[in-house]
Amino acid sequence: MHLRVLILAALVSWACGCTSAAPSTPPPPTATRDATSPGPGAPETKPAAVTVLSGATLIDGAGGPAVKDAVVILKGDRITYAGPRANAPAIPSGPGVRRLELAGRFLTPGLIDAHVHFFQSGGIFTRPDILDLRALRPYSREYALIRERLDSTLRRTLAAGVTAEVDAGGPMWNFAVRTRTRKALGPRIAVAGPLVSTVARPQFDPMDLPIRKVATPDEAEAEVRRQLASHPDLIKVWYIVDPRTGIEPPLPILRRVIEVSHKAGVRVMVHATQLEAARKAVELGTDLLAHSVDDAPVDPAFVALLKKRGTILIPTLVVYAGYGNILGLTPRPTMMDRKYGEPAILAEWRELASITGGVSATSRRRIAAFKTRAPIMAANLMALVRGGVRIAAGTDAGNMGTLHGTSLHEELRLMVAAGMTPAEVIVSATANAALVFSAKPAFGTITAGRLADMLVLTADPLKDIGALAHPERIILGGRVMTPAQIQQPNPEWAAQAQLDAYNARDLEAFLALYDPDVEIRDLPTGKLLMKGRSAMRRRYGALFKNTPKLHCRLVSRMVSGAFVTDSELVTGMQKPEVRATAIYRVEKGLIRNVWFVRH
Repeated sequence: MHLRVLILAALVSWACGCTSAAPSTPPPPTATRDATSPGPGAPETKPAAVTVLSGATLIDGAGGPAVKDAVVILKGDRITYAGPRANAPAIPSGPGVRRLELAGRFLTPGLIDAHVHFFQSGGIFTRPDILDLRALRPYSREYALIRERLDSTLRRTLAAGVTAEVDAGGPMWNFAVRTRTRKALGPRIAVAGPLVSTVARPQFDPMDLPIRKVATPDEAEAEVRRQLASHPDLIKVWYIVDPRTGIEPPLPILRRVIEVSHKAGVRVMVHATQLEAARKAVELGTDLLAHSVDDAPVDPAFVALLKKRGTILIPTLVVYAGYGNILGLTPRPTMMDRKYGEPAILAEWRELASITGGVSATSRRRIAAFKTRAPIMAANLMALVRGGVRIAAGTDAGNMGTLHGTSLHEELRLMVAAGMTPAEVIVSATANAALVFSAKPAFGTITAGRLADMLVLTADPLKDIGALAHPERIILGGRVMTPAQIQQPNPEWAAQAQLDAYNARDLEAFLALYDPDVEIRDLPTGKLLMKGRSAMRRRYGALFKNTPKLHCRLVSRMVSGAFVTDSELVTGMQKPEVRATAIYRVEKGLIRNVWFVRH
């Protein structure tokens, strides 16, 4: 790119809004071809005849004790043995047998998000019934973009370690999404059709409404039968209570939906966030509760009811935080969001404050409600866990501020913060979430006979749930892939990760984000200032050692393709402060070029 263009990019970046820094620096990515496509080489199209994984610590997802020095044997896409090496059958050898020595690694089932919506992008235009920006982008255009990016969304989700998802309701084209995932590279998908609702949401595409209001039990039955023709995995009810009329009026509709669905052998998921509405839904026979109760503490009778009925609850803690961040014009992408989130959606988040005209009074009321409900949801989650209710991890991904794939890791972190142990959270995101996908799941645990969907980790998730965010390998149906073979990390991730390492004065983590032959130049002269990691090690090693108060604050950021332009304020050096603009070009997940614009 011509230097004048780069200087212009730097100048433009000064006008951009500031983005928040992440608290930790993940390990560097595996290098691949470029910033957007899978590589190096194509991912496997089919598994090896036999795959032997040996030496890892096995965490089976069913809640059993961790098994050190385990052996897992796969025949094609199925697990034939998983357990201690001492009890393993004879290890096969010869042509068609692949062996992976995983000493020092940890093996878990692939993660499952039990609540997503593919008709939503996670961006600022995706819920016009809550934040109406249709004057800037017609909703038909939002729909079209979501569908155009579907393959990218699936890859990014899988690269984040999510090997299966449950779409908890959307337009009829949801069924085409399920069909598409059988051919595209991505997680396994179960879907529900349009939400059978007690309220209307006409702001969405009127030609294929994702939320359909029904006024009578007969209308509800007709809608369920229409969906049954497409063989849904679930039927979803949006049980929204009108405070003026209370919980009783929708109950005949809910009762009819459950009766018709169960006669057809299809389970029912209900959105009911008020305690008494959730209680009625369970009493009527709902199989799954889509969210935690958020209006009052759950009582022992409610907990006992869920346990007795075997109802599975999906808490979706993260979605309120996502809404609060977007409506408050303070988006806070996590490092996983930056790494695998859709770049166009991250750009929308950055641009949000400049296009909305400020936080509306309605948004302020919503934000206040979210802040009030969040601790109630967390406390209720722990009451349910202690009462023996089955909990499945889910995010409500697709809603504003909650990205597909990456948000599951934040959900798991919030579950631990609420009081669950990492072991309990792993079960919720594997074995339990698989039971939302199917009443008789073929995956979700690492046990003989199950489909081989697994993650190979470099750190122990029983000690730190964040270890799940950094899989070294992802195994889907016996196919062994690196995350970078599925989807290349976003350039912004590399820029942010090196900034975090710089502020931590962690030289090795800092250098790991740079290409071995990196070139650092001055602008506008183009003079070469440094070349290669060795030169950087000498320069930055001395800087980190001699400046204990060194800190770089990100003032603004612009991302354009492989280029990330940061306006920075550096303090803690001999000078009171140093203002700098750095332009990073990221290639194969590593920073290949840096230009410093002189101020």
